Amino acid sequence: MKKMRKISALSVIVFVCSILWLMPLLLIFINSFKPYNDMIQDFLALPKSWDLDKYIETWTNFNFPMLIGNTLVYTISTVLLVGLLAPMAAYKLARTKGKLSNICFGLIIIPMMVPFQSYMITLTRLVSDLGMTGSRIGYILVSTGLCMPLAVYMIHGFVKNVPIELEECACIDGAGKLRTYFIIVLPLLKPILTTVVVLDTLATWNDIITNQLIVGGNAKAMNIQNALYMQFSAQTADWEHALPGIVMSMIPSLIFFVLMQRHIVGGVTAGAVKG
Repeated sequence: MKKMRKISALSVIVFVCSILWLMPLLLIFINSFKPYNDMIQDFLALPKSWDLDKYIETWTNFNFPMLIGNTLVYTISTVLLVGLLAPMAAYKLARTKGKLSNICFGLIIIPMMVPFQSYMITLTRLVSDLGMTGSRIGYILVSTGLCMPLAVYMIHGFVKNVPIELEECACIDGAGKLRTYFIIVLPLLKPILTTVVVLDTLATWNDIITNQLIVGGNAKAMNIQNALYMQFSAQTADWEHALPGIVMSMIPSLIFFVLMQRHIVGGVTAGAVKG
């Protein structure tokens, strides 16, 4: 009986914490249907009508099809590059023993330990010197570089738990290193690669700081989050269109996360118990 009470109390606490966590998102959704005056007068009240006029205006005025296209290009390109390069780097570093390999691995994961704000100005200056400021390719390369350390770190730990005997058997059968990697090793990395893909997809889709630093004021190269942020300044704040834009930008990432969350847990768990 006491155990049941403890479970019930814990469930209530979790439910209350969930509501508090979801409250900001709920308020954004509710106020996205209100005119500006209603937002100011009573931010917590329900809208008088649930029409989609503001959503339609936002879709048109913000040129949302272009923004969605940019964001998709950035997300897909970053995920593909990370998914191609990170496993190769992690596999080579995990299978190569020696101080040089450890040093290279340490250099790759250092950005994870250093706050982004401490080197973002230097990074922006480097991109500017290379003539890539305001360009899509510049942002894709920077985004890929920023996502790479965590991906290499996660895959590196997973590779060390993959039995090396499998590769030795493939070598005995006459398979070269590349064939062994693509035929034997890479399929075994599917759980952790799925986790990396999900995390990098969400990080790139929701990115704002890096896109603002690299793309700047080039409206044709902005992603959704940067374009929404640009509607706010010291003089004006277009809440009537910003909130519907935020809701529309969240829908794809929320759907993607809900569909793929089991792969995140599965990938991390597989990495923990494999071997």
